[in-house]
Amino acid sequence: MLGKSIAGMVIAGILSIPKVSASPWIGTTDPQLHYDVQILAEMGYLKVSASTFPLPWKDIADQLQPLQAADMPVIAATATRRLQHYANLLRQQATHTSLTLYGATDQSRFASFDGQQGEKARVNGTLETRSGDFAAKVSANFQTGGETNFDQSFIAYQFGDWNLRAGAIDQWWGPGHANSLVLSNNARPIPALAFSRSRSSASEDSWLSFLGPWYATAQVGQLLDQYNVADSKIWASRFTAMPIKGLELGLSWLATWGGENQDDDLRDFFDVITLQQRCTDGTKNCEPSLRNNVGNHIVGLDFKYTINLADRPVNLYGQYIHEGESTAFNASNHASQWGVSSYLWNAKVYLEYSDTNVSCTDSVDDIRQCFYESGTYSPGYRFYNRALGDTSDSEAKMWSMGYLRHFSDGDVLELAVRKINLKQVSQQDTSNIPGLTEEIIQLSGYYQTVWGNWQVKLGAVLDSSDINLRGTDQDLLGFAEVKYSF
Repeated sequence: MLGKSIAGMVIAGILSIPKVSASPWIGTTDPQLHYDVQILAEMGYLKVSASTFPLPWKDIADQLQPLQAADMPVIAATATRRLQHYANLLRQQATHTSLTLYGATDQSRFASFDGQQGEKARVNGTLETRSGDFAAKVSANFQTGGETNFDQSFIAYQFGDWNLRAGAIDQWWGPGHANSLVLSNNARPIPALAFSRSRSSASEDSWLSFLGPWYATAQVGQLLDQYNVADSKIWASRFTAMPIKGLELGLSWLATWGGENQDDDLRDFFDVITLQQRCTDGTKNCEPSLRNNVGNHIVGLDFKYTINLADRPVNLYGQYIHEGESTAFNASNHASQWGVSSYLWNAKVYLEYSDTNVSCTDSVDDIRQCFYESGTYSPGYRFYNRALGDTSDSEAKMWSMGYLRHFSDGDVLELAVRKINLKQVSQQDTSNIPGLTEEIIQLSGYYQTVWGNWQVKLGAVLDSSDINLRGTDQDLLGFAEVKYSF
């Protein structure tokens, strides 16, 4: 399978790479560094497209060198010092090795970008290195129940402004802080082959200058045997650009196809990416109403517009996602996200709203439970039973408000409150009680500090769940993560 092949390639590749100097991406070691890049981009100090995680490190490192933190506001100065410190460490250390212990009082129902994770306990050992144009990372994870995986491992080769990667690493596509409807780190990362730009700044070619800072990636992955159609494949691509100062646009396109007992050769892959149509009854000639695109497609548009009010950036952003097999665009079959963020009290604050309640047809509005679903692939847009996009899955509305502060000594504080309304209690709920709904009020937060080579994160999540026909329940989850960098 593709997943096992990629794991073997990563391990073999890293064993053959000698001492090195840097990582090809920012944030794979510490996701908070991605927030630092966003802060400097929104404040105008970095000219990069920063709504995709992880970001290529190459041009960010170049733009950081001339920045003077002493001349900046406190928030920007803190982000600059953290990133410059990270750049110095990469220059000083030939290879980065770390050991991480994560534990929680229970499995987390909802994950977040850099807070609580899905599993209950994990031991992780990481070795990351680079030589010339090659880079590799082996990340071995040992979890409760004896499960072992190599999530966050990769091997990559850079040529010019492009990068070829094989591996399985977390990705976050979109401008949202609490959520991404198209691709987030809610589920485990998909093993994939990826071809991406190794810069996110403006192109030096004059004929591409109208794009401003831009980034692109195209990936082919495998969803393993957890699907009812074994060895299903997924195509994932994203393009972002800033054609106008302050305006960042993103286009995402993903498609599931192939697998056991499905058309699965190279020609079928080209039929997927060229949006070819086939008859649903298996014949070659049929009525247009019986023709669908090959594969199940998810298409998304996102934006972020930054304006300055009272000498501080204010970001207005949104995401609009359409999903389905049909060639006809269904105006009611879409999910959306909207948000605003800015800087107050030496911290970044945000307010977001997302909605994955969609109608399955234009004619009957109350026929629902179809977003992230597919008739051919019964688990839908999910991986190991967790949605690849929205952390609260389908048929959900979520309000999120958060506070994120980076201190000058490197410490991090994040606080968030969420209100989640679910039309289906969970994917595992089999009660089938008509009208069963759930409202969740969630308070979460963590504090991360660094002592020498040690990084310690302590956090908690308090859920108050009100299920109609069943009553109200409260649940407190505590988690801790300790990381030692050799």
